[in-house]
Amino acid sequence: KHILELNSVVRMSLIEMQFIKKELFNALVAMDELMGSNEINMRIAAMTPAVIMIIAIRRAFRLLFYAFFQIGKSKEEIYASFRQTILDIERLIVMRDNPPPPPSPLPWGSTKPADTNHISYCSKGGLQTLSADDLGMLLLHIHECRNILWQSPHRFPPDILRNLSEDLAELAGERGPVSVRQQLQIISRMTRTYPFMKPKYGIPFNMIMPKWN
Repeated sequence: KHILELNSVVRMSLIEMQFIKKELFNALVAMDELMGSNEINMRIAAMTPAVIMIIAIRRAFRLLFYAFFQIGKSKEEIYASFRQTILDIERLIVMRDNPPPPPSPLPWGSTKPADTNHISYCSKGGLQTLSADDLGMLLLHIHECRNILWQSPHRFPPDILRNLSEDLAELAGERGPVSVRQQLQIISRMTRTYPFMKPKYGIPFNMIMPKWN
């Protein structure tokens, strides 16, 4: 009888050991699955310091590259060049927007013709347009703006680059005839739309542009 009871105890112990072993294997499988599901997160967490360090080194290198070696232009310098060219265009067009009539002839009867090379003329419907000389100067400024975009396309986002090209085409009259007032409206839209057209210091362009009814 004692031998039979001993055999039963041994058998129950072996059964319990097999059950515990099975539960341990199930726990290990669950842990493996959990580690596998979190492997991507762990890899990203491990790569984050390296990515931050690479970005910091890249920015520091660019700062040294532009500040000390003076090779190429930084983004701020390119934006400032573009703003300056647009300002030159605005000066040209504003001076041709509804200018006063030329002075009367000299009282002693001088027959010297008045200089009309830089006086805008009225097209059909009474709309002010640029003369041939002013239009040529405008195209030179627009060509300068396009050179900035072509030489530094990586300084501008793709959508802004596309919209700037379209605005310059409208300003040059490539999408149809435009009046001086329409050209001023295009410049006002450009200075109002693009963030880099608003410098950190000084008066924004849209504050000095004329108001239209």
